[in-house]
Amino acid sequence: MATKRVADLIVETLAAAGVQRIYGIAGDSLNGVTDSLRRHDQVRWVPMRHEEAAAFAAGAEAHLTGRLAVCAGSAGPGNLHLINGLYDCHRSRVPVVAIAAHIPSAEALNPLLQC
Repeated sequence: MATKRVADLIVETLAAAGVQRIYGIAGDSLNGVTDSLRRHDQVRWVPMRHEEAAAFAAGAEAHLTGRLAVCAGSAGPGNLHLINGLYDCHRSRVPVVAIAAHIPSAEALNPLLQC
């Protein structure tokens, strides 16, 4: 039996909560989640062109269905771009979860700056 990763547990938990789609832009910091989604048949990745659109799309789904919706942003500016859509969801009181990925600081540091 293969060892489960954190991303697998996240996807399984979201599926158990009734999530059907995750809106976002695939990026290096989200590779674990998108790889888990590839192996999982209950939750579908919906590719977007901008993280802000992903947050608004998740909000629209939550508005229309009343169910939990999910958006995802990759490290750095991607996470920041989720804010406008998430703020709209907060003001409208709709259930949305944001997956805000990050890069461990050891990997993000430029080796030339470590002198």
